[in-house]
Amino acid sequence: MSSANRPSFIALALALIINLGGCQTVQQPDWQLPPGVKTLTTNGYPMAYMERGAGPAIVLVHGSLNDYRYWTPQLEALSSRARVVSVSLRYYYPERWNGAGNFGLERHAADVAVLIEKLNAGPVYLVGWSRGGQVVIRTALARPDLVRKLLLMDPALGELAPPPKSAPGEAVVVARARATEVHYRKGDIAGGLEYFFDDVNGKGAWKRLTEVQRQIRLENAWTVVGQAADSKARPISCDDIGKIEIPVLLMTGDKSPPHFRPILDAYQRCQPAAARVTIPNAAHQMSQMNPAAVNAALSKFFLE
Repeated sequence: MSSANRPSFIALALALIINLGGCQTVQQPDWQLPPGVKTLTTNGYPMAYMERGAGPAIVLVHGSLNDYRYWTPQLEALSSRARVVSVSLRYYYPERWNGAGNFGLERHAADVAVLIEKLNAGPVYLVGWSRGGQVVIRTALARPDLVRKLLLMDPALGELAPPPKSAPGEAVVVARARATEVHYRKGDIAGGLEYFFDDVNGKGAWKRLTEVQRQIRLENAWTVVGQAADSKARPISCDDIGKIEIPVLLMTGDKSPPHFRPILDAYQRCQPAAARVTIPNAAHQMSQMNPAAVNAALSKFFLE
């Protein structure tokens, strides 16, 4: 399909504006909120988040199989200098999702935009890790007025570095989600999660997680199946990235899976002004594996 025939991000922005202007009746969650967790109604959904500190706002958006808890090392460390907000996207913990609902990247991007507005925090410093990178770049493209700077940590922007033509035609994210669901339908949730996690991070990665880290993934298990809907979203193009005028920092770990490197290389070709930093002694979960280095780089980019 030619770029002229694709839905533009102007259309997405209009859809977001419609959502923002729609009725925002306060919704109460049907699930229990852990201590300290708040909610704001975003497009009719009670979106959960944690908040610490005061000052310039940093909004943190998690990736697959995670939630606001992924950013615990950043919440406490950065709150002495900033207002740090860690969100849980629609259908992620503390909701216990069963796989039914309107899941997808554009839905999540719209929710983040509404949350920023309702926090009276914009323009914010916006951070997205892994799939969260897909979410926040869509928020920034549709609502540039809400974002001051953008940090993309191993962003799942596979469309920038597509696989060889000899590779299977089905989108990787869809194939991975469907294969995981096969395990789930057999009652093997842990096996499905191990398959998914190792497919993204390398063989044996699931077993190297702590018990607490595995429990977080178990509590978000069905969101992986929901990610099959991500393939319906309009791909991010090099032209889209070239339109981003705010400062952007790309971050990766020195032990991150190798498929992220060509993504970051491609991004910098599309937006040469984008800076790049590599976190030592860290893989894809760099925020938790070397939080001191991540926090230092984040503070330098946003607050200095």
